[in-house]
Amino acid sequence: MPTKPLRLLHLTDPHLHAHAESRMRGLNTYDTLLAVIEKIRAGQLQPDAVLATGDLVQDETRKGYERFKELLESLAVPVHCIPGNHDAPQIMAEMLNTPPFQFCGSATYGNWCIIMLNSACDGDDGGRLSNDQLEFLDRTLASNSVHHVLVCLHHQPVPMGSRWLDGVGLRNSDEFLEVIDRYQHVRGIVWGHVHQASDRRRKDVRLFSSPSTCSQFLPNSDDFALDSRPPGYRWLELRDTGTIDTNVVWLEKS
Repeated sequence: MPTKPLRLLHLTDPHLHAHAESRMRGLNTYDTLLAVIEKIRAGQLQPDAVLATGDLVQDETRKGYERFKELLESLAVPVHCIPGNHDAPQIMAEMLNTPPFQFCGSATYGNWCIIMLNSACDGDDGGRLSNDQLEFLDRTLASNSVHHVLVCLHHQPVPMGSRWLDGVGLRNSDEFLEVIDRYQHVRGIVWGHVHQASDRRRKDVRLFSSPSTCSQFLPNSDDFALDSRPPGYRWLELRDTGTIDTNVVWLEKS
């Protein structure tokens, strides 16, 4: 008899600041993340765990991570965190690696293994997986052959179709995908960074990007441009058969 699917909440790119009133591109990023959390807490669907895929804090401050921690603790579920190009990974690892928070690494839920990679690269808005991270990915995939696997990182490993944005993607995506292609039990790859929703397939692997909890980037734009879409987030339901059901939720415009 099928078991209840694992329900994951994917939040990404909240870009919080030390001061709750700070704005980025005209939006108060604390208020938008708060609105997302309040919507989730008031809804019928509750997550089993949260994936927070980077750019959690814009100004690299401890206070920013304290704000993130306070908001996410209210959901009372595990929160799996990875850094983005705007994060301070050392501070983040210090502050977000005590239960219910986890910084990078892997986690197992039933017959699913979630792998969380650090693609942040100091001084570069683009990303890179270090040799250590690639070896960790390879080793974890090899040792979890009986599990379905979801891999999470911040930077996109495939082109999004925007010239400017694809210039700051995962710079060694070929090495990453070479590891992925060696294993048949990878079911999905999830990332942030791109501030837009996408759902594609590469070979037998589902590929997901999710909207930011603040502002969105205009898809398929050669030059930087903002979309008019509101803050958003993604639900992922991981079934014991290895299939993934998903939907994106957008906040109503005020």
